[in-house]
Order: sequence, then structure tokens, then C-alpha cells
Amino acid sequence: MVMQAVMKSLLQNQEAKPTSSIQFRPGQIFYGVIQKLFPNQHAEIQVGAKKLIAKLEVPLTNGKGYWLQVTSNDGAPKLKLLNTSTPFSQSESSSTSSLLQQLGLHSHKMNHSLIQFLRNENIPLTKEEIVRAAQLLPLANNVEDGLQTIKMMSDRKWPLNEGIFKSFLALGKDESTAQLLHSLRASLLLEKNPTNSGKEIVNLLQSWDSEDAEMVQYGREKTLNQLKQSLHRTGMFYENSLLDREINRESLTESIKPLLVRFLQETSQSNLSESKNIVEQLLFRMNGYQLVSSDNGPIHHLLFEFPIKLGQFQSEILMQWSGKRTSEGKINSDYCRVIFYLDLEHLKETVVDMNVQNRIVTVNIVNSSNILQKLSESLLPDVANGLKEIGYHLSSVNFKLPENLKQQDNKKSRYYSQQSYSGVDFRI
Repeated sequence: MVMQAVMKSLLQNQEAKPTSSIQFRPGQIFYGVIQKLFPNQHAEIQVGAKKLIAKLEVPLTNGKGYWLQVTSNDGAPKLKLLNTSTPFSQSESSSTSSLLQQLGLHSHKMNHSLIQFLRNENIPLTKEEIVRAAQLLPLANNVEDGLQTIKMMSDRKWPLNEGIFKSFLALGKDESTAQLLHSLRASLLLEKNPTNSGKEIVNLLQSWDSEDAEMVQYGREKTLNQLKQSLHRTGMFYENSLLDREINRESLTESIKPLLVRFLQETSQSNLSESKNIVEQLLFRMNGYQLVSSDNGPIHHLLFEFPIKLGQFQSEILMQWSGKRTSEGKINSDYCRVIFYLDLEHLKETVVDMNVQNRIVTVNIVNSSNILQKLSESLLPDVANGLKEIGYHLSSVNFKLPENLKQQDNKKSRYYSQQSYSGVDFRI
């Protein structure tokens, strides 16, 4: 699915950027190759593409690789050798087995994959963190997704706990928030003795459908209001709202996330129902968006997905905002970038990339149709006038085909659909 591919790409792009120098914490374990030997047991060690000068507890051989552990980080790091057998007599597999034994981990395929991944990606972790990573890996549907998630958590310095791990895994799954909500309602309707919160969830979802059915004409204001309403309905950031004294607490009952939290609180640990499983997946997915939306240096990122119904077509919008905040902590709307990933009934998969520089707006629209530009010509004056009304100037609107469609010579693409369409989904 396109959304799954987009999510994986966004998560990779939002990883913390590596620092220019290597910084270790005492206890961290890493794989390094001895490049040069100096007096007093100092050595230059290659770690991936970087090098450091460190003091070794025992003499090692120039040009050979070792698993090393940081014992002190005062001045030049002090390192001790972990795999005590000489590397001359060890293959990579036996070296990995030796390390696993010292860590108290079983020498099976998944743990071998973890150690080899840490080595290849130059990820330093403490013994406790490696053991925890080995416990988390079986929770992933496949090892590669689990390893990439561990890498991202390490890069961003998040603790290796089950909740964060499952939250990121949930973002990469095929089922969207809209699909999960649909499955949850169907499951709750089949339950013989639903909880009070289960009944409230069903009533809320049904009321949303009734409201959406009334909105069949889409003017600019109605579309904007529905977008705001759809985002509010998820309650994705409701924890922050609880800290806001001016927020209307009653409005929180109109969003789904607080009800999902209460549902789990009312459901016993021994209850392994389908509804409980779907609720957990929804909360992990919502929490995952919150985690990737956390501040990271001077540039801030917001990433969220919310269901939206356009006429009778149920879809979702994945939105990414990147930019700086003002000195008051508010979003700087003069300089930012907003990207919408849309799956529409007629236009199919579409990306709208809006870049704002000093309130001058440039828009790039990516879609598999080569006639979208012509279809949009009559709408562009309205777009320019609408932006002008709120103090922005439209510089240009560019239409592009997905790169992978060009490369595959118009064959069916993995990420974008080429199905023909007629009609327009909605006007902005």
C-alpha cells in the first residue's frame, strides 16, 4: 500500500541526524576495527565511517575487528575487549555466538541477526539495551521491521520499551486508522456483553457517519471545517489538551482516543477479544504519530493521519508539517512545509507538497495522471484568490508524475495506482 511505503519513508527521514563526532556512554558495546596503534595502549579505531582515539585495556592487533565495551568516557574513552577469543580463529558467526554467550542470550537465528545488524549499522548499545532489543524483536511481524525500529529508537535516544516499539511498528502496518475504526465497530457490534465504553465507541462512530452523510457538497469552508472536525475526532493529541485549562473538557467526549483508553481500562487483562486487539492497535498507531511529531532540534515536525469521508468514499489523510516555532512557541506560518498524502476516490494516490517561504507559496502535486494539470486549470485562480484572502501569495503550482512511474516506463507501480478516473474529489 502507498500509505505504508510513505510511512516507512517518513520514519526513516525523521531519524536523528548523526553527530560529527562519536559520543559513547559507559557500558555501551560496539564493533570497531583497529586502524593504528600508539604508545601507552592507545589506538585509532574505525567505527563505521568515523574514527576515534581510545585507550585499550589489553593490546590488540592492527587491522582486526573486535567487539569493545566502553568502561570510561573521561577524556579518551577507555575500552575493554568483549570477545576474548582471538579474531584470527573466529568467523563472524562464531564471534557473534561468543558475544551472545557473554550477554547471556541464546545463540539462535534472530539474536544472530540482531548482533549482525548492530555491527553493520554501527549502533552502540549497553548490555541491558541489547538484551531488551532481543526481547522486543519477536514482537515484530518480521525481523527486518523490528531491526529498523530498534535503529530508529536508538538514533532518537528513545528507551527500548515495549510501548514505543509497538507504536512504531503500528505505523508501518497496512491497516489505516479509518480501516481499524471500521473493524472495531464491526467487532463491538458482535459482542454479547459490551462494556459501557464499547457502547459509547459504537454510538460515536455511528454519529460520525450520520454527520458525514449530510455533507455531500464541498465548498472551501465546508471542506476546511470537515478537515478540522476529522482531526479533532481522533483525539490524537488529547493528552496535551488535558493540560490546557482553556480547553472545553466536554469536547473531548466527541473524540475517539479517550474512549479507547477507557475501553482498555475497563477490559480485564485476561480478555483476549478481537475488539481489545484492535483498540490496542489504534492506540499504538496514534501514539506512534505523537512520538514522531516530537521536537528534534531547531526544526519541528508534526505527522498525523486522520480518517475523512468524501461523499460516500471513506479515506484518510496523512499530513506532515515541518518548520520552526516562533519565540512564543507557536507554529511559524510564514516559513514552513506542509505535505498531504491522499488516497482519493477518482484521483487515487496523490501527494500535495506545499512550501511556504515568507508567505510565498509553491505547490507541487504528484499524481499518476498526465492530464491532471489540464483538469486543474480552471481551479487555480480560486486557489490563488483564496490564499490572497489570508495573506499568502501563490507563486506556482507544478504537476509531476511519480518518479517510479517514469523509471518503470508506465508499468504498474508498486507505490502508485495508474487506474483511470473521472470526476474531481473535492475543491480546496
